[in-house]
Amino acid sequence: MATVDTRKDLTGLAVQHKAGTSFTEKLSQEALDFFNKVANLPFSQQAVHFLNAYWAELSSEAEFIYTVAWERIQYADMHNKGISLVYKYDEGNDLDFDIALYFYEILCKFCDEPKNAKYKDGYQKSQPEMLTALKRKQELRDKVDVNFDNRVSFLEYLLYQYKDYANPADFCQRSMRSEGEHPEITKARLALEEVNKRIRAYEEEKHRLTEESALPGVKGLGAKNMLAQIESSPLKEQLNEALIRAEAAVRIATKKYGGAVFNGGAAGSDGAGAGSSSGAIWWMNRDLEEKKRRYGPQKK
Repeated sequence: MATVDTRKDLTGLAVQHKAGTSFTEKLSQEALDFFNKVANLPFSQQAVHFLNAYWAELSSEAEFIYTVAWERIQYADMHNKGISLVYKYDEGNDLDFDIALYFYEILCKFCDEPKNAKYKDGYQKSQPEMLTALKRKQELRDKVDVNFDNRVSFLEYLLYQYKDYANPADFCQRSMRSEGEHPEITKARLALEEVNKRIRAYEEEKHRLTEESALPGVKGLGAKNMLAQIESSPLKEQLNEALIRAEAAVRIATKKYGGAVFNGGAAGSDGAGAGSSSGAIWWMNRDLEEKKRRYGPQKK
């Protein structure tokens, strides 16, 4: 019988660590269908589903997931697709085993570099285990690939990385009991997606002008002039407006649902409560912060 280790997180909520629960516990058909649905979402939305389900246990690792793991799985996906410019990249949802090996390689390398010590010392639960390529591939096939499709989704990586706190069956049980995405959260998420579209248009034009500015003659001079004024261009104004709308939408969602937390499997929930919205709220605020840092008006 699986033992249950009940502890409290910083919010005082009871947290259940299901020691002894098999990571590879077989999923029901309904749970497998749900799992596949989440695993087919873009990497970022997979992370949000995971954080919603395990916010009480793993909120301390959210920054690592956002800044380190998410960035590197996207980089691995771009590498596989031969894309070097970020604005040309459409966020993927999974990697084949060979690219998953590359993802783990660059993830381990990042964590081992002295300049990234804060991501190693401050996020012990998130540290990847160093394995040989042969052993890693065996782990991917036997333990990480939950739905046996010979691919690795971000959700599968997260469940395996944090297997002391999570497993696929428990994830499905928690998530399937949730109320789904609240309308205000959907509105905020879509507003951030609109910002992404504006960023893509802005970066595409900036790249075009940068290349043309290297040309000789009038065309090159014209491109240089337009590039110098791009911060006051209609494209940048549209991006700024999209950021303002997104900030307002995220603020409303945060005010309404920012306090909703997972009940930690409290009594009466059969050991697995509904997921919270806390992961989604945190992710949107963090993403907005990053977008404002990169593209918002610069403080003088």
